[in-house]
Amino acid sequence: MATYRTTQIAKLIGVHPNTIRFYEEMQLLPVIPRTKSGYRIFDDRHLEQLRFLRTAFRAEIISDRLRKEVYNIVKTAAAGDVSEAYQNTQRYLEHLREERKRAEEAIRITLDIIENNGKSDENVVFCGRVKAAEILGITIDVLRDWERNGLILVPRSSNGHRKYGVKEMNRLKIIRTLRNSHYSMMSILRMLNRLDQGDRNIREVIDTPDEEEDIVCAADRYITALGMAETDAQEMTEMLEMMMKRFSVQ
Repeated sequence: MATYRTTQIAKLIGVHPNTIRFYEEMQLLPVIPRTKSGYRIFDDRHLEQLRFLRTAFRAEIISDRLRKEVYNIVKTAAAGDVSEAYQNTQRYLEHLREERKRAEEAIRITLDIIENNGKSDENVVFCGRVKAAEILGITIDVLRDWERNGLILVPRSSNGHRKYGVKEMNRLKIIRTLRNSHYSMMSILRMLNRLDQGDRNIREVIDTPDEEEDIVCAADRYITALGMAETDAQEMTEMLEMMMKRFSVQ
């Protein structure tokens, strides 16, 4: 089995040597033996673990729960329990697929709300912010936050009170559905603005940031990010299978 110094293995992976030391401190690598003079000595097991963790952390993970799953998978593999890491990766892959299913379902529900928007009773009584929040099952602070971020503009009565009617409540239901499925407020705002312009292709719009958007996070292209993470998870399972065969570990 070949051996490598820190600078050598860092070059093979394409990272700075300090990154390798950081991975060691975070217990993301198998124990690294040292020479009598204190130099780290890496072998092929470390090299494969580095390739594995670079794949695991490649995709932008949307939720803290999924991010924690990936971190635990990498630590488990580093500790030598590759079979457990493999099982955990299978569960992680299933969770990603469930997240993607929920994201797609949110789009379907949104389309249903849009289609039924014009069929609602236009004579419905307007309600205030407190009642609107109660109907939606959200807090007033959440409702204020959506308004503050421009997701909805609420008309006011002559005395200045907000008036939530059918149009406003349907828009809020769309926002709630998409937020519950982890879409970012930026992507929802983008979709709503295009919807107001008559663009009904909401699946593409909500997953495609505009060129003028300065900062784009994973949640701004949520469906794409989930798909990329799923591809990486599949690659992780293949890498773990090879590690089990090659290094005869658990």
